[in-house]
Amino acid sequence: MTATTMAMSPEEAIKKFKGMLTEEDKDPWGTDSTLLRFLRAREYDLDASYKMYTRCLQWRRANKIDQILDNPPKKLEYYKKLVSSKIHGFCKEGRPVYVERVGKIHYPTVLEYLTVDDLIEIHIYHMESLAKLARESSEKLGKDVCQSVQIVDLQGLSMSHRHGLAFIQRCAKVDEQYYPETMGKLFILNAPRLFPFFWGICKAWVHENTQKKIQVVSSNHEEVLREAIPAHFLPCELGGKCNCYVKHVADKKGSEKKQQQMCVPILDLSEMKDKLKYRGDAFDSMAHMSLRVAAGSCEEVLVKGIDAEKGSLFTWNFKTLAKNIEFSITCLPGDIELTSEPKHNSEAKAKDEHEILAEKFAAEFKARKPFALTEAVKCDKAQGSFRSPIPCDLRFTFDNKYSWMTGKDIRHKLTATCLEQ
Repeated sequence: MTATTMAMSPEEAIKKFKGMLTEEDKDPWGTDSTLLRFLRAREYDLDASYKMYTRCLQWRRANKIDQILDNPPKKLEYYKKLVSSKIHGFCKEGRPVYVERVGKIHYPTVLEYLTVDDLIEIHIYHMESLAKLARESSEKLGKDVCQSVQIVDLQGLSMSHRHGLAFIQRCAKVDEQYYPETMGKLFILNAPRLFPFFWGICKAWVHENTQKKIQVVSSNHEEVLREAIPAHFLPCELGGKCNCYVKHVADKKGSEKKQQQMCVPILDLSEMKDKLKYRGDAFDSMAHMSLRVAAGSCEEVLVKGIDAEKGSLFTWNFKTLAKNIEFSITCLPGDIELTSEPKHNSEAKAKDEHEILAEKFAAEFKARKPFALTEAVKCDKAQGSFRSPIPCDLRFTFDNKYSWMTGKDIRHKLTATCLEQ
C-alpha cells in the first residue's frame, strides 16, 4: 500500500476505483460495497484491486453466477441429506449467520454422491445466498452489510475428514479470489485433539487477514456466541433461544405438547449409505462419471495429484456398458528435483491384488519423464490403485481407435486423495 492510498478515505478510493472501470467493467453486481471489499482485500492498492475485480467479473459472467440462485445446483438435495448445515438468522451487526456441523460430515459417503465439482458449485450457491441476505440486511438497517458470520462445530472430527481436504483447498481458493472480505467472523467449536493436525494443513490456504477473523472457542461457547448473536437467532443446541425446530407431538394420553429439537439437526446417514449403488456394483456408484468414446477415437482423462510435496493415493475403476476398450495409464512425474533417489524395495508388498507399487518405478521417477504405469490392454472393466509418495499426475487413456463401427459408453471413477502417512 503506497503513501497515497494510505491517505485516501474509503470514499475517495471508491471514486478513483470507479474512474478506472471501462464500460465493459461496469456491472450491477459491482456496487460501492463490492468495490470496497476488493479494495480492502488488496489493501487499497488500486491496480491490484482492479485486476482482482475484473478477473472475478469475468468468472461470474462465464459461469453465470448471477443466475445460480434461480437455478440451484442439481445435487443440492443430496447435499442436504449428507451435510448438516443451515443459514440461521443474523448477528447483532446484521450479518447473516451460517452454521455447519463439519465434524459430522462423513466424506467417504459424501464423495460417493457428490464430486468435488458438485461440492464447489453448492458452496458458491451458499455464498451467493449469504450475499443476498447481506444486501437485504443493508437495505433494512441503512448501513453497509457485506459479510457473514460462520459457526463451525468440529465435534466428531476424525481422520476420515482428510478425504475432504481437496474440497476445502478449492473452497479457500474460490473464497479468496471471488468472495474477498465476505467473512466477518468464524467461530470454531468443539475442536478435538486432531484439530491442530488439520489446521496445520489448511492454514496455508487461508489468507492472513482471514486467519485473524477465526476464533477457536475452547469453553463457554454459549457465552461467546451470545455476545455476537442475539439469543433468538442462536440455535437452541448452542445456547440460544431459537425455537425454529419445535415439533408438536401427542403424548400417551393424546394431549399435544411441544418437543424441542435441534435447529441444525444431526443427520442420520444410514439410509444414504444403504442406498449407495456402490454396494451392489463396484463400478456403478453415484460418484462415477459417464464418458462416451466415439468409434475410431480416443479419450484421455487427467487426474492431478493432491499433495505437491508428499504425493497422493490414486484409485480407479471403470466398466464399459458394451464390449471392450483399450485401457492404459501413463504417469506424469512432478517437475521437481528429488532430494534423494527413489529406492526399489524388493520386499514391498501391495495391499491388494489391484495395487501398483511405486517402488517398482524408481528409475522412471528419477528421470522425471512420462512413463507407462500400465501397458495398454483391451478389457471391459478394470480397477486398481497407485500409492505414490512422489508427486505425480496420472493420465487415463480409453482408446477406441481400433473400432471403426462401435462407440463405447464408459462409467468411471478416477480419484486422487491424500496419501496416508
